[in-house]
Amino acid sequence: MARSNKTDIYRKRQTAFLVIIGTILVIGILIAVYFIAFNDRKDISQTTGASGTEAVPADAQGETMGTNKICFETDSIQLAVGDKVTPAILNGNISDITNWQSSDSTVAVVSENGEISGISVGIAAVTAEVSDTGTLLTLKVDVVASENSGNLTANNYEIVERDGLTYVYDILIANKTYSLPSDYNPGEDEEAVAAFETMQSDAENEGLEIYISSGFRSYDDQDRIYNNYASYDGYEAADRYSARPGHSEHQTGQAFDLNTISESFAYTAEGEWVKENCHKYGFIIRYPEGKEDITGYMYEPWHIRYIGIDKATEVYESGLTLEEFLGIDSVYSE
Repeated sequence: MARSNKTDIYRKRQTAFLVIIGTILVIGILIAVYFIAFNDRKDISQTTGASGTEAVPADAQGETMGTNKICFETDSIQLAVGDKVTPAILNGNISDITNWQSSDSTVAVVSENGEISGISVGIAAVTAEVSDTGTLLTLKVDVVASENSGNLTANNYEIVERDGLTYVYDILIANKTYSLPSDYNPGEDEEAVAAFETMQSDAENEGLEIYISSGFRSYDDQDRIYNNYASYDGYEAADRYSARPGHSEHQTGQAFDLNTISESFAYTAEGEWVKENCHKYGFIIRYPEGKEDITGYMYEPWHIRYIGIDKATEVYESGLTLEEFLGIDSVYSE
């Protein structure tokens, strides 16, 4: 009897052990089946959309979305000194881009409309923002020497000859060294006139009256004026206050004589206001006091020249004449 009881106990334990092993195996199989089925579903969800059609992989979605973003057509451009270019835009228009800026205005400048001008040899970065998004765009600008390039000025600005005209820092130069062709007859520069009218209006709001007493002059006009002065005072004296034909800034259409053609203008409220504020509108006092040996002309507080707000501000803040700022001279060859 004792032996029989021991056998029964052993069999029961053996049966229980087999049941446990079997249960573990079944659970293991069920777990394996579950994970296989789950992974299959995951794979399907990654390759099909809600409708069951094939979906775009994540990296491809990024590429697809990127093609809809406004950007520059290229990451960099190259232009010659004196040339102008407006960069091409993908997925939008140039009007969608705002806040244009150049990292180095001595190399390249950019207008508020995105037109980039090559100023001197070098590399600059032009940045802008996509309207309403704040997205910043960057364009590398490589400025190279132009085919018509000449020598460098003392301040390393390239002297560019184009159609008989001389440009330095993208400024048309007319002084005793650099002349304009006799047939150059552009009339008054519209941008300069518009800038003056804005300045005139702002001065009027402060109770001041400024006006143009002499603007554009053709080559022939200047020839007549200069020779009239020379007939009265002699050529040596006339050269101190009147330009020879072809050398007058008035022929550029960007120079204006204001109010009274007299040194007394400097001591009027209008003269003082113009001296302190004209750079804000793109003008400089072209022939400052005590600089005759540099500019070639006597002090003319009434004579202003338009060169654009950025450049005018640079010249004004430097305290230099245009000749000193650019590193050029103003001396007749004979």
